[in-house]
Amino acid sequence: MSRNPQVTDLTEIGDNVYRDIHAERIRAHEKHGANGNSRENAEAMDPEWLPILGEEFGEVCRWFTYDSERDISELRDELIQVAAMSAAWIESIDEMIEGTTEESESE
Repeated sequence: MSRNPQVTDLTEIGDNVYRDIHAERIRAHEKHGANGNSRENAEAMDPEWLPILGEEFGEVCRWFTYDSERDISELRDELIQVAAMSAAWIESIDEMIEGTTEESESE
């Protein structure tokens, strides 16, 4: 099963922060998927999750530095990226848990 978000899913989400998070996942997957760096299909324990999430969180932290232009919409965009990466990782963990549950039930 692929977790790759689809553009058609956006109409079901409505117009809110969750839609923005989903749209960011689509944007990131399209940007990084072509060269095999999308996290959408990564396993839950893949060591690449943390540095990517850390990089996104670092951009939020940078917003608060003295040399930041402090555009509040930029902060929102960075937080959406943190949320999108977190949501993708959580889905990967859920998929792993579901697989473990299914394996134990079939024994």
